[in-house]
Amino acid sequence: MSRVCIGCGNEIPEGQDFCYVCGAWAKNALIFEEEGDQIYANVCVSCHKTMPSDAEFCPYCGSKSEPARVPVRVRSPTKMSAMDIMAIVLAVVPGFFNIFGLGQIVQRSWSKAFVFICVTVIFFYVAPGFMGSTNGYIILLVMQLAIFIFSISDVFRNIGRRGI
Repeated sequence: MSRVCIGCGNEIPEGQDFCYVCGAWAKNALIFEEEGDQIYANVCVSCHKTMPSDAEFCPYCGSKSEPARVPVRVRSPTKMSAMDIMAIVLAVVPGFFNIFGLGQIVQRSWSKAFVFICVTVIFFYVAPGFMGSTNGYIILLVMQLAIFIFSISDVFRNIGRRGI
């Protein structure tokens, strides 16, 4: 028996309460039966959606039909590549020093990288003006922290979309 996430299609390991890629609950996962190397799912003949093996009626369309067994291809989790690790490192380390967008460059997300680099340049020009008062300094730190977190989460989101 395998559990496959309905959100992203990745396999959910046994003992996990949620999908580690997209965060969907494991209790909503599709359950598949394995026979050798092939995985089968029970699919409604009318609406072609996966349904439980013991269901008399389809929970989606309500038709009373015998489910068809259909072979399913499941994406298995893969290891992160060297480029993914480099993107994470270049998003975190320079981002800690308020240099944003380098992780997006490694991922070839050019428009996002351009926006983050423009934000970096703006911060370098605006920062001296905020240093005069305590409130301005706190506002600047909060803005930089927000951009830092957004930049890192964008890198991880792009890695997760590729099925890692």
